Amino acid sequence: MGKKHNILWTRNYILFFISNLLINTGTQFLIPTLPLYAMSVLAADQSQVGYLLGVYSFAALLIRPFSGYAYDNLGRKKMFQISIFFFVLLTFLYPFTLNFFMLMLLRLLHGIFFGMTSTGGGAIVGDIVTAERRAEGVGYYSLSNSLAMSIGPALGLAILGVNRYNYLFVSTGILVALALLFAGLISYPQHSWGKKKLDLTSFFEKRVISVSFIMLLVGVVLGGLMTYVIVYSQERGIKNSSLFYLLNTVGVVLTRFFADKVVEERGPSLILLPGFIIFAAGFITLAFSNGVFLFLMAAFLLGLGNGIILPTLQTMVINLVEPSSRGVANSTFFAALDIGIGGGSIVLGRLTGLITLQMMFLISGLFVTLPLSFYYLYVAKDYERKLAANKVGK
Repeated sequence: MGKKHNILWTRNYILFFISNLLINTGTQFLIPTLPLYAMSVLAADQSQVGYLLGVYSFAALLIRPFSGYAYDNLGRKKMFQISIFFFVLLTFLYPFTLNFFMLMLLRLLHGIFFGMTSTGGGAIVGDIVTAERRAEGVGYYSLSNSLAMSIGPALGLAILGVNRYNYLFVSTGILVALALLFAGLISYPQHSWGKKKLDLTSFFEKRVISVSFIMLLVGVVLGGLMTYVIVYSQERGIKNSSLFYLLNTVGVVLTRFFADKVVEERGPSLILLPGFIIFAAGFITLAFSNGVFLFLMAAFLLGLGNGIILPTLQTMVINLVEPSSRGVANSTFFAALDIGIGGGSIVLGRLTGLITLQMMFLISGLFVTLPLSFYYLYVAKDYERKLAANKVGK
């Protein structure tokens, strides 16, 4: 393939990257701020706020199998744009939530369309990049997700200021509306593979189960981190906690200078080992942070680890299936992440009634040894075996 046809940053890829960054940044505006809104305005208690992220993730989980089938059979561009449209519409309804039940119901509906948009994004990125640039293309796509997870909460907290919740909600709505505008400008030819019959394989891709299970385990500790890191910083008396997300972003961005090239040239196993070790070290550092220095060091380490782990695992998933199955493969992968984040936010949230947040983060760091062990004991060999047998990764 000539150099002209092997360019990564094409018009469609740039539009897709911006759209994905905007919608995920808008989503992340609400992750640290909704718990504050629920507790200060709707009189929810600390153990309840874990359900806000939990119900959002589980709603995304429930819709993903159907989304994967729809993206593979009904047109990816059309489904992507429809999903973002309803995501935008629901975003503007947050100022009208009058009690915690209404907020939970809105999070449920919003989670459904988040599941649809993120499933489509994972499939579309595989369509608009060449096989030779796939690890890099998926890496930058994941970078837009990671950047959103890093800068979104900080911007959301800055916009919120002192209880400016309506201003926050309107700003979020405008941001995701811009994502819809950029998505509407994407114009790549729709592939036609013929409609598949509706059965279990339409909703579930068994070839990516082992890799997806790794993401589920990582999601457990991400759920607790996303829900409670700001509450924890306030508990520890750390000012300017929004800097956590800035340092987290720096860690994520740095991984793009080396991680993708290692995956393309040497495979995923070489890079995942340090990724998991750094990720675990981030949680342990966070648990022992008694001042701003260790708090920000933890943010950097967590960004570095997550920036290696998530895009590497997603590249593995895309490599394991043919183009016509990318929708359902990505729905399986993100469903596992949803289970992990949703379950982690709820279970760890309930656990905060029994132990301190410091202990919760320490346990999270030790927990990371589980996905690390499972990868090197089983997943690494399973991946290479399937890749060699199917020969669909090129």
